[in-house]
Amino acid sequence: MLTELQISKLERFFYVLDYNRNGIIEKEDFIGIAENLCILWRIKEGEEKYNVIKKRFEDGWKHFDMFVNNNDGKANWDHWIRFAEEVIVKGDEAIFNHYVDEFVGEIFDNFDTDNDGYIDLDEYIDLLVGYRIEVRFAAKSFRKLDRNNDDLISRGELIRAVKEFFRSNDPDAPGNLLFGRALLSN
Repeated sequence: MLTELQISKLERFFYVLDYNRNGIIEKEDFIGIAENLCILWRIKEGEEKYNVIKKRFEDGWKHFDMFVNNNDGKANWDHWIRFAEEVIVKGDEAIFNHYVDEFVGEIFDNFDTDNDGYIDLDEYIDLLVGYRIEVRFAAKSFRKLDRNNDDLISRGELIRAVKEFFRSNDPDAPGNLLFGRALLSN
């Protein structure tokens, strides 16, 4: 059974992915995020880079849809919470680790814009802005996620944060701040 904190974090993530806020996560939400990032990065529709970013998020949707609800094209709250409880929180460790690796890989593919193998504060802010997450928590969240205090989030630090976000029931776990804040009520 999921704890109250885990449900709150899962609700936060659902809300982050439901870009158009219609209560269903679908391909259009992922496209909306891609378009938002292109605006942020001043990439115009029709440019090759625009198409690359859009394709990346379309592929991200395919992975998400495959993991969450067997490719039916939409993920409502019931799909999401069932998947989260059965696969992410209580599921097989190999499947969970694969999901985390895919998720972290997509974050690096999309937000490590200088391709140095790290997420810096500006790139982390882009992640928050791209997903329309309030940025006032960015500096605090970034500091907590950067566990070795080198002003960069490594792949290992991000993997640890994602695992904490999904599985930890510790209200003080740094991974809870992955999306700027852990609880909708904060």
